[in-house]
Amino acid sequence: MESENRSDDDEDGLPGPPPPDSAPTRAPGADSTRAHGAARARPTGRDEVRSAVLREARRLLSERGPHVPLRDIADAADVNLGLIHRHVGRKDALLTTVMQEAVRLGAARLEHLDDAGEAVRGMLLGSTAHPEISRLLAWLALDSEAAFPPMVDPAERPAAALRRMTSPPPAGDVELLLIFTAVYAWPVLRGALLDTLDIPADRREDIDEQLADLLARVVTGQG
Repeated sequence: MESENRSDDDEDGLPGPPPPDSAPTRAPGADSTRAHGAARARPTGRDEVRSAVLREARRLLSERGPHVPLRDIADAADVNLGLIHRHVGRKDALLTTVMQEAVRLGAARLEHLDDAGEAVRGMLLGSTAHPEISRLLAWLALDSEAAFPPMVDPAERPAAALRRMTSPPPAGDVELLLIFTAVYAWPVLRGALLDTLDIPADRREDIDEQLADLLARVVTGQG
């Protein structure tokens, strides 16, 4: 029997995956964590399990950092802990998968664009509307103990897609550095920066659109 004193993060000591119909292991305070997905049916099958696990992993990793226990992710996704090991892998594999899928999705959204300004505008608005990956990148950058997960092939990254655009193209690497700094940092620091500058509420509604327009001009050398 598993020791009650073993940490949830001690993944190497876990027994093999339990039978699929076993009741999921719940961490202390699990009811509040599970409430996020309470209205959804319990995932069944490999694809549903992976989708639920990756969705909750993005949410919890971005909220609590890379050391969130795998048990908490399993509970939030309403799946058995063993199913994560079976269909995704251990913690490092899960973190890698979350990051790789985010990068691939970002690159796919740029696939049919040839206007660097339009692409950057969409990137900024998209990352602001869904800040989970930006927050997770910030956690990884600040956590000296968290090994950054391997990413996808450089040719598949959004930066490579931007460099291929020609109508108009990005002005240069310095502009791209500024763009990616804004795209990844703005969703994390948005509220604090708006407060620092004392920007009133009635001017905040379209601030993201204004910033996206400015970055679109900057990346093409028009700003």
